[in-house]
Amino acid sequence: MRKLVGIGVGPGAADLLTLRALCYLEKADHIFIPLNRGKSRAYDTVKDVVDNDKVIFLDFPMTEVTAGHYKKAFQRIDEVTKAGELSCLLTLGDGTIYATLIEVLAVGDTRDFETELVPGIPAFLAGINGVVESLTRKGESFLLTDHLDDAIPSVDTIALLKTTRAEESVHRLMEAGFHLLYLEEIETDQWAASTDPERFADRKHYMSMIIGRRRPWNMAAIQKHTKGRVRIL
Repeated sequence: MRKLVGIGVGPGAADLLTLRALCYLEKADHIFIPLNRGKSRAYDTVKDVVDNDKVIFLDFPMTEVTAGHYKKAFQRIDEVTKAGELSCLLTLGDGTIYATLIEVLAVGDTRDFETELVPGIPAFLAGINGVVESLTRKGESFLLTDHLDDAIPSVDTIALLKTTRAEESVHRLMEAGFHLLYLEEIETDQWAASTDPERFADRKHYMSMIIGRRRPWNMAAIQKHTKGRVRIL
């Protein structure tokens, strides 16, 4: 039987790849990687540890992806992967969190595949670890989302991903009583952070997030912990 392994490659740093991911990448016959307008952060993450002759790019214009893109991607994997072969499908972060990977598996007929998912470190966890702060504590509630509903839930911490409409989100979260931490380009040399809404509310960056917390952020401590790694806006 053929095998298809979905691999989360983490936020974009090669040294955050898991040992299991590296093991499968070494054994793979084919490595499928999403390509967004000629660029792929997932590929940039693994390019030094994979055999480039095994890499096959799948076109995914991220702001315009349709079910048709997912079906076409699975058809390509199905066509290429022969009996007894191992194919890996890569995604940034973790394959189960707002990921292209899980959508591809959902539209395809995987009955002829043995399937497995390899966890990756999602950006919101890499980000909060990077600033050495707590995301949530015992007894607190936490919400991860890529949008804000009309009514913001009464949770203790909220992580809002892909904040391309930061100004509107900042206003609503502050009105709801959250202290905000903005993170951008996590685990890259453009990594930036701020707790000052005036400095990030007008930014429109796809690879960004806002973490709202009822407890205030200690910006002095964040600056100390991130010196030389994260640019403070």
